Amino acid sequence: MTTVTDAAAFVRRTLVVLGLIALALLLWRVAYALLLAFGGVLLAVLLRGLARKVRDWTPLGIGWSMAVVGVALVGLIVLVAALLGPSVSAQLGELGDTLTQGMSKVRDYLQERPWGQELLSGMTQGAPQGSDLLRAAATVFASALDAVLALVLVIFAGIYFAAAPAVYSDGLVRLLPKGRQARAKEVLDATGKALWLWLLGQFVIMVIVGVLTAVGLLIVGVPLALALGFVAGLLEFIPFIGPIVAAVPIILVALTADPQTALYAALVILAIQQVESHLLAPIVQRKAVTLPPVLVLVGTIALTLLFGPIGAVFATPLLVVVLVVVEMLYMEDTLGQRVDVPGSRNA
Repeated sequence: MTTVTDAAAFVRRTLVVLGLIALALLLWRVAYALLLAFGGVLLAVLLRGLARKVRDWTPLGIGWSMAVVGVALVGLIVLVAALLGPSVSAQLGELGDTLTQGMSKVRDYLQERPWGQELLSGMTQGAPQGSDLLRAAATVFASALDAVLALVLVIFAGIYFAAAPAVYSDGLVRLLPKGRQARAKEVLDATGKALWLWLLGQFVIMVIVGVLTAVGLLIVGVPLALALGFVAGLLEFIPFIGPIVAAVPIILVALTADPQTALYAALVILAIQQVESHLLAPIVQRKAVTLPPVLVLVGTIALTLLFGPIGAVFATPLLVVVLVVVEMLYMEDTLGQRVDVPGSRNA
């Protein structure tokens, strides 16, 4: 009898393990769609957070507050586009030609040196030619189209999630046993509040970094400063990787003026990043979930390698979610430790 019971238990454990493996494989197959859905959740958190502020400051209900937020955001975009759009769009249009000039100066510099000639020779041997260039251009176009479609899907998903969040959160909670549903609801609420605080702080940092970059580059005489500041502000959303990527076009554009201007531009970038890391981020994000820098760096690199640019974009907010879940379900419920998570019962 004992042998039969042990065999049945072994079969059950084996089936559970196989089920978990199958579930992991399924999630891996639909990981891109899940990341886009998470992007929609982020947008919904932003819209609902703004709507709650409008509801708190006015006699309007949440529905009308959502409408006010939507109209205000569209109006703000139109206003910014009208005030800064022509100059920024013109500079962005010139950015491609200017970057080409900067790359030409770098190539000329390398050609004047033996080690540079060897480096260029190695790069030229692996460069695509003929039909390979056409295929590369087609790949770039397809990637751009995918990015536009992904943005559209995130926007529509965010609007639907924000319009009726309870439909989706309650449906997710009902998948769990009744005894765990109340705690799951607490975790979802805390996760939403943590994401809202992180988004709010990150938006403030992006605006400040973008403005400081544009002003600093204008002061040192870098061409297309407004466009470069705009790009730097957007890429600030991606920790570590974003500022590095933003620095490349800034240095290349500065090189079209002269090497001294490029040096000044590099110093401006370094100074702004020091201010952001040691002053802005600690102040702005002090009420949000504290993410260890090493964890953010490793998580960003890992998700970038696994899912490409979209993994880099959503790596940090995903870490916010993971950290809240671990602190509430493991550290609080399993270990019995008290943690102050935004939106939790102990906060």
